[in-house]
Amino acid sequence: MSNVFVPRVDVLPAPQIALWRDLDQVPGHFALYGGTALALHLGHRESIDFDFFSSEGVDPDHLLNVMPFLHGAQVLRKAENTLDVSVDRGGAIKVSFFGLPGFKRILPTVTCPDNHIQVASLLDIAGTKVSVVQKRSEMKDYLDIAALLVDGRITLPMALSAGQVIYGSQFNPLISLKALSYFGDGNLQELPTKSRNLILDAVRRVDLQRLPSILPTKHTHHPNGGGHSPGGVGT
Repeated sequence: MSNVFVPRVDVLPAPQIALWRDLDQVPGHFALYGGTALALHLGHRESIDFDFFSSEGVDPDHLLNVMPFLHGAQVLRKAENTLDVSVDRGGAIKVSFFGLPGFKRILPTVTCPDNHIQVASLLDIAGTKVSVVQKRSEMKDYLDIAALLVDGRITLPMALSAGQVIYGSQFNPLISLKALSYFGDGNLQELPTKSRNLILDAVRRVDLQRLPSILPTKHTHHPNGGGHSPGGVGT
């Protein structure tokens, strides 16, 4: 069975596909997270942004200089360890870079074979998704969690444990479960009934006293994304 990651680039909008090859300019210590990263794994929906995270501090001015595809881009936000830009490829694409020193990774990233960008693992993406629902009520995040549940490789207890590893004491899994049980805010009333029922069923089956044990990856950055040692779900 092949271990080669085949990203679902076919679900990207045309402007993102036009930018895809140029992403080989992104420094190797960044990994793609968010809805687009999950869509590249699962092909479940269209996502229009690229969100790159690094466990190193980043200088936004340096990033603007070292990636030619950012030359002429519209800077939306520039702050310490943060850069948001809009790149035009026949349509606007938001590309964000975040430096989060100490940001934990559970499993090694996977590498896209054509542009060599690093994409976070399903488990790492799941951990960030169950955290973000505590902060915002957007249907896209709930669709992503439903897609993870349908895929079946990541259970809701695994995602909650991943959130604990990534965010430590800042993450309370009970708050995520409450958020995943309420659909009255934002655009959540538009969430399809099938997705809503899938999430509610998963929430009901969670025992917070018996979440799986998950360990973070011990990794040293290498330009090609290597140097990882195994982490993951304990037995």
